[in-house]
Amino acid sequence: MRYGETGVNLEIDLSRGNIEKVETDPKMTELFLGGQGAGAKILWDRVPPDTDPFSPENLLIFSAGLLHATPVPGANRVAVNTFSPQTNLMSHSLMGGFFGPELKHAG
Repeated sequence: MRYGETGVNLEIDLSRGNIEKVETDPKMTELFLGGQGAGAKILWDRVPPDTDPFSPENLLIFSAGLLHATPVPGANRVAVNTFSPQTNLMSHSLMGGFFGPELKHAG
């Protein structure tokens, strides 16, 4: 683990049932801090602007922050990023609970 980052992203394709571990770039962690920044960068790079929100090309990204699963209080938010069908713009939602630490411990 590189400080608070695991060093990999899990890419899960539900239509094919495929799970793939993809190594992350350490520079991306420095430039786009945390789960919200990384999720926004992935959407910017991989989803074209004219993509229909209901199309398979739209991504649904669940990301935990750098301080998840650490003793730091208040660092318990998971970001969910995608393009919204309501606005056709990037949308993110935050949630708390045990999902973030479990996501981080899963790699």
